[in-house]
Amino acid sequence: MASLFKDPNLLSAYRDRRFPGSQEEFDHALQTSATVYIGNMSFYTTEEQIYELFSRAGEIKKIVMGLDKNSKTPCGFCFI
Repeated sequence: MASLFKDPNLLSAYRDRRFPGSQEEFDHALQTSATVYIGNMSFYTTEEQIYELFSRAGEIKKIVMGLDKNSKTPCGFCFI
């Protein structure tokens, strides 16, 4: 992900207070990780379909589907 930013000094000064490490460790984790938000998906899209499509672009470590809190059905977005 670091290659997406021309100047790493322009990164946000945001600090996750729940992160257990130092600021330097947080910055390194932020620069070497990537999470992609996928929105406007059909409510009938499955994790398997998402995995099949996006695994063509690279390794997928985890898929988090947005679910309705009452019915536990997909609500049209996910994080990869």
